[in-house]
Amino acid sequence: MRKDLSLIRRLEKIEKELGYCQIKLEKEQRLATRVHFLRAHRDHMRNSLSSYPESESGSQNSLGGLSFVEISRKLMEEESSFSFDDIRLEFIAIGMRPEIVDELDLLDQDITDTTEKLQTFRVFHDKIEGLQSERTQALSSFILEEGEPVLKISENFEETESRWNVLTEDLTNIDDALFCVQRANDYLASARNFVLQARSHYSVQDWLETGYLVDLFKHSLIGCIREMLEGAERNLKTALGELICLNDEDYDLFEFSDFAPILLPFYKNLFSDVFKQTKFQDVLSIVEERLDRSERLHKRLEETREAVFDMQMQQETQRENLFQQIGEERRKLRLIS
Repeated sequence: MRKDLSLIRRLEKIEKELGYCQIKLEKEQRLATRVHFLRAHRDHMRNSLSSYPESESGSQNSLGGLSFVEISRKLMEEESSFSFDDIRLEFIAIGMRPEIVDELDLLDQDITDTTEKLQTFRVFHDKIEGLQSERTQALSSFILEEGEPVLKISENFEETESRWNVLTEDLTNIDDALFCVQRANDYLASARNFVLQARSHYSVQDWLETGYLVDLFKHSLIGCIREMLEGAERNLKTALGELICLNDEDYDLFEFSDFAPILLPFYKNLFSDVFKQTKFQDVLSIVEERLDRSERLHKRLEETREAVFDMQMQQETQRENLFQQIGEERRKLRLIS
């Protein structure tokens, strides 16, 4: 019987639409993973907020009933009879609490936006169901005997396309993570420059005598360092949210320590630096360590991105060849009378 080319073209159109829908479902799965990650992170941040009680000391020039000058003197003289734990915690809490509150607001918005985006993918489930029904109906017009080459080719095509879909979305996640890690590196490099400026231009003694914590944290070179570290930490967390969507068995890209908090060790080291007057050596150390770690992460991501791109191109070539073979084999089939 004459081959019905319009039927074959119809099948090709259906299968291309199915491929488009399937990659959308792959993206949907990754968005769902990201929402789960964001919610878990929000729960963690909410729990940590209780560790940093509210304090009015930010607008004062004392902590724990002691002036900044007294605290500095006791630390530098290493008075063994005096405990600095409560004062250090209050110092850290004044810095960290607003950071956590701001981050929780951003997380709430991110979760809302991503959840709303997820809802737009529901239509593809119904569309796939309809396309699969159309495909089954169209295939029923052919006489398909056991062992027909087109059956094995079709099976190989579906496996190849599924792998291609995964690699395509992997590339998207890695590219987005690369962008965020590069931004984090830029922030950390800027933070390092501000630390170096502070070491030579910021008078800790003047601040101890006349300043307030709000001046230190916001209205100074130290405030600039804090802003840069805040940007770095936020971008690294965004990058992690992309990378957790990848299959851990396929890649060995990172350790969670690559995304460890930056602001908390910053405030801990800052307490020591300002009250021991060590020219921000401890702050410089944490910034340089995190910059080095983040640059190495970026390099690993670039190398992985290149490898994934090569694999995706191979799968794409194989996918196109198999799709063409399917069409050729279908043209050899007989139609049901």
